[in-house]
Amino acid sequence: MDVNRDNFYDVLPEILKDINDADYVAMDGEFTGILPFDKMNYFDTPTERYKRHYDCDRHYLMIQVGLAMVRCLNPEENRYSLKAYNFYLFPENESDAFDFRSKSSSLQFLAANRFDFAQVFLKGIPFVCKTTYLEKLRNPQLSLSRRNNRQIPNGNTNEKKHEATTTTNSPKQSEGNNLSDAELLSKSMTGFSEVIWKLQESGKPVIGHNLHMDILHIINQFFTPIPSNYEDYKSIIKSLFPKLIDTKTIASTSIFQNIISNTALNAIYKTIREPSFPACRFETPSDFRYASSEHEHTAGYDATCTAVIMTKMMTYIAEQTKFTDNPIEHVIISKFLGKLFYMRSFDLKYSDILNDDDLPDRSCVFYITHPDTCTTANIREFFSQWNLLSYDRVDLTTHVIGISLKKDTVDTMLTKMRTNDKNFTITPYAEYNRLDVSAIKIKEPDHLFDVDPANRKSNKRPYIDKDAVATTTQEVTISSKMEFSPSVDSKGSTLQQLIEQKEKARGIKRPKLFDYDDEW
Repeated sequence: MDVNRDNFYDVLPEILKDINDADYVAMDGEFTGILPFDKMNYFDTPTERYKRHYDCDRHYLMIQVGLAMVRCLNPEENRYSLKAYNFYLFPENESDAFDFRSKSSSLQFLAANRFDFAQVFLKGIPFVCKTTYLEKLRNPQLSLSRRNNRQIPNGNTNEKKHEATTTTNSPKQSEGNNLSDAELLSKSMTGFSEVIWKLQESGKPVIGHNLHMDILHIINQFFTPIPSNYEDYKSIIKSLFPKLIDTKTIASTSIFQNIISNTALNAIYKTIREPSFPACRFETPSDFRYASSEHEHTAGYDATCTAVIMTKMMTYIAEQTKFTDNPIEHVIISKFLGKLFYMRSFDLKYSDILNDDDLPDRSCVFYITHPDTCTTANIREFFSQWNLLSYDRVDLTTHVIGISLKKDTVDTMLTKMRTNDKNFTITPYAEYNRLDVSAIKIKEPDHLFDVDPANRKSNKRPYIDKDAVATTTQEVTISSKMEFSPSVDSKGSTLQQLIEQKEKARGIKRPKLFDYDDEW
């Protein structure tokens, strides 16, 4: 269901009830911009990567949120109820305005996937950030000063009026100071924030696919501005959402390494419909919209995909281990709590929100300082003779590389590399970063997460979206494999939907604006 300003308060009680009844809730967001992949370094530590996101992503806005609520009706029959909502968001007025940035490529991507910007700008549901909003409620002068200092038609400002209103505390302000946060918020119209706050208060597991971006914006827009310090950020998430689960992390484990070759959302969504996975039945409302891929990259659709993927992977684990209760209660699922998938990394599979982020052994990582005329291609060519595993540029005169040490020690490898070329200054990772080697806590191996890269195909391989060239009949067949009940009513298709179906039948594909779309 699409939810905007017009129908939000009509369906709000139903939404809150669905959250309360759910066993878990899947979430997805769409943004006005994201940190580009070329701004990430393959050798970033979690702290370094968060700094990049903090500097960039906190300035963008989450303008669409999808929530999909799942409840297990009968674990022995793999029968579930599924409801999904697609929310359009936008700040309401000047006093609650958000200054935000946008990136042209991100907006083009949304437009290419038929994103309805009119719904956002004209009918977007307002929202507030809890900490800043409470500050305004307890200190009305903050919002008054903004309004009263604006220019009025005759060119004067309301300075005298502002003086008069701020000399004494009003009865309303005094009353507000005596109320608890919950009481203050209950007397206010807080828009979509009420949904997210309810989700947080429910304590239900929150599921996402590549969840880092979604949770960063959830914290920043609805709870408190994100801090610059990574450990402080982790503490906030841990206190608000201690039951985060990332389906991309689960799909990347040894459990699925021989079944799931591509962990992008649309790729997994196709894989889980293959015979390797148990059949599941999802009971949906009669107006359910998200059984068809025509809504791909809509937050409601992507949240639905995430919910179905989570359910199917959990059902697979339950079946393999003879677990007959609700799969979300399986002990293996608890191992994934707080482990958010770590994009584009040499040796990190996830960042751990609930525990310390211990680094893997980086004795095989070296920094290469070189003349500014040296290119990445030169680095790759020269060091490939020592089984180069990964590389990335730090700045104009520095690269960082990972070398296999299966046949060498650090010292022998350094000797080999240094004697071959005198133009390079080669420094071990710990020395370059001035780390006390004796104090470094090396991450213990974990067979569940430490997958041998040789046993999995690269996520970077091209992925052919067969749905984009399927006929109408094939598309219905593909949708029916998800076993949604009742089926989506095709008789109610709009003219635009019929045109899109004909375009698919003729093989017309939507433009792909991001080379890394298959990694997301």
